[in-house]
Amino acid sequence: MESTIQETHLSITTSHPVYTLNELNKHTENVWIVCHGYGQLARFFIKRFDVLDASKNYIIAPQGLSRFYADGNYGKVGATWMTKENRETDLENQCKYFDRVFEILLKDVDLTAVNLRLFGFSQGVTMICRLAVYKQLPFKQIVLWAGGTPHEQHPDDWCFIDQDARVDLVIGDKDQFFSQKTVEAQTEKVSELLGIAPRVTVFEGKHEVTRDVLAQVAS
Repeated sequence: MESTIQETHLSITTSHPVYTLNELNKHTENVWIVCHGYGQLARFFIKRFDVLDASKNYIIAPQGLSRFYADGNYGKVGATWMTKENRETDLENQCKYFDRVFEILLKDVDLTAVNLRLFGFSQGVTMICRLAVYKQLPFKQIVLWAGGTPHEQHPDDWCFIDQDARVDLVIGDKDQFFSQKTVEAQTEKVSELLGIAPRVTVFEGKHEVTRDVLAQVAS
């Protein structure tokens, strides 16, 4: 008799972090939800946003559910949103996590009464796009920084967005993962997908989020 391998998925309760910067109060004008890139941790990534006015900006940084050692010395730890392995299960788990983030941190907030701003960097671009569509978020701005949109999404998925919303594409001129052709292709794809022509910012730099450019894009 030939032996067979069976895969069984078990539901368990786990705990995962989410990080915030500044206070959410009556003076808050902008609520940011920001998704880090591959191999980063949210508690470090969120520090980039200290360039924004603390009295007006409240930043929420979720984190990818999977962590790993990001170097060969078992020193630096990074996180990832998902891999190709059990992708659909990872997507489902991420959605449950995002539901809890909104339930805990934004349960009393009318998201149409503030400027909701979405930000994704690198692998986080894909995740912030999935979050926007999953939650049908009424964002005023979405920043797609050095990353690609999800392959599975179609223009109909984005029919909920306000046509006055601002879409920003940001890329460093020395980014090792992007060429001028890929920037042009991504600009066209975002225009077709979201139905809004993005504002493209090309800065002097590599595959990184720099505070000065972030402040410029947020203004």
